[in-house]
Amino acid sequence: AVVSTQSTGEMMCPESGSELIEAMVSPRIFKTHAYYNECKFLSEEKNCKIIFVYRDPKDVVCSLFDNANKKLDLQRGEDELQNVARQFFEGRNVSRREGGPADWLDLNEGYMRNSFNYNILYIKYEDLKAKTGETISRINEFLGYPALLKEEEDGLVDATSFDKMKLTHSQLEGSNVAKVGKHKGRLSKESITGLNQRIMELIGKVDNSHLNLSSYIYQ
Repeated sequence: AVVSTQSTGEMMCPESGSELIEAMVSPRIFKTHAYYNECKFLSEEKNCKIIFVYRDPKDVVCSLFDNANKKLDLQRGEDELQNVARQFFEGRNVSRREGGPADWLDLNEGYMRNSFNYNILYIKYEDLKAKTGETISRINEFLGYPALLKEEEDGLVDATSFDKMKLTHSQLEGSNVAKVGKHKGRLSKESITGLNQRIMELIGKVDNSHLNLSSYIYQ
């Protein structure tokens, strides 16, 4: 999830949720994986805007597995991926930096139900990859900026590519590209079925008319 207020300020990825965020001076822009109910202080922000990026959970679990293997130097083979996928769709052991449980359904449901009526723009990660320029223009409009010229849009697409950002953001060094369809040929039928069930459970809890979560349900 990317949470932002106004147009300028510091950018960070807080480890402990709302405490670090509340300590920042407004105007501010930051990204976070904090749960929706950990961001209640945002209701006091008159101009707060939230951009919530969501992704096929089948790809999410593969990225979690690969990044943990790389960053923590774990020697886990592909057979262990199915156990991680099972923990993921059961909501038992998705890693958070402090070791606590994180549940994909709970995290997504909070922002998608939006019970506090925050100003949220929902972005499918797959659209961000396939229709990058169009999605950047949606974000630009949401933030209240003048419409982008075609050359400006193209320049932003180039500047925000993974290869370009690695040159200026050292924390990206060694990171894996979050590819669409990363799970294909890796997850078992059982894992895919379990994840599909979680997606259907989420669809039953939120307004799916503008989210198109159904596109994530396939074998």
